[in-house]
Amino acid sequence: MATPKIDRREEYYWSQVKKHGAQYPSFDWPAVEMFLNLTYTYDVLNGQIAGLITPYGITRAGFNVLRILSRSQGKACKQNEISQLMLVSRANITGLVDSLSRKGLVERIDDPNDRRVNMIKLLPKGERLLDAVLPGFYKFMHNMCAVFSTSDKKVFNDVLIRLRNRSREVKG
Repeated sequence: MATPKIDRREEYYWSQVKKHGAQYPSFDWPAVEMFLNLTYTYDVLNGQIAGLITPYGITRAGFNVLRILSRSQGKACKQNEISQLMLVSRANITGLVDSLSRKGLVERIDDPNDRRVNMIKLLPKGERLLDAVLPGFYKFMHNMCAVFSTSDKKVFNDVLIRLRNRSREVKG
């Protein structure tokens, strides 16, 4: 397989990072390059996904909340569980749920077993919004990943899982 090409701006930036990083004993160019590519690619894709979602009046984070709730099969989810799945603070998830609630997409329900727990339920308007957004979202993901074989996707997923697991072991 041929090495993918990067544009001149990226090539210049990478050369500057390499030159600057070489002064540090622990600098590992392949590791740094991998991280830069991972975060840069995330930013590019995140921007494209935001472009698919914002016309519907929701943020990427709000969209993630709706998708989590849609997988609960009509049942309410604990707000703190949504927060943990999204890796955001309780304050952030409260703001997201407030925003989605004002739009009539979700509702808060008291947990009958514990008054301190907020349950969040997807409303029919939220389901309709997902039905409108998800076909384009999944088509985008399919088209973006069409350059990879099923085997490539498996290897890539395995590598990302290993990296995520390693991040739990290594402290900055």
